Amino acid sequence: MPIFGNLRQAIEDASSEAKNLFFSNTEPKSRKTYFERGKLGDNGKGAVYAYFGEDGKALYVGQAGRRIKLRQHDQTSPHKSKAWWEIWETVRFIPVSNETDRITLECLLIIALKPPYNSSPGSREIEAMFTS
Repeated sequence: MPIFGNLRQAIEDASSEAKNLFFSNTEPKSRKTYFERGKLGDNGKGAVYAYFGEDGKALYVGQAGRRIKLRQHDQTSPHKSKAWWEIWETVRFIPVSNETDRITLECLLIIALKPPYNSSPGSREIEAMFTS
């Protein structure tokens, strides 16, 4: 649908900016650091995070309104039971306290990073957006 062309371009531009912002304002934390008590540096007020494999590619992008380590135990979707959990090497996160902001950044990063283990929302090619 040609009417969505400008919107697709805006989303592509925004996802690229979101990726740049995320990488400019985060640093990779190892599994060892992640599991050490008090070493992650998560303020517990909400964050957008991404787990990466040994090749540096994003495996999963998510958001939480609390400490990101608590997501591994969630009743509805515990990360520790997911296929990617045993293979991630590093995690990056950026503090974002507002839920709408977290969801927006999460979606933009999913579009930009194309993590294979995200399903809801899942990765999507820009060209396929807003087509039937």
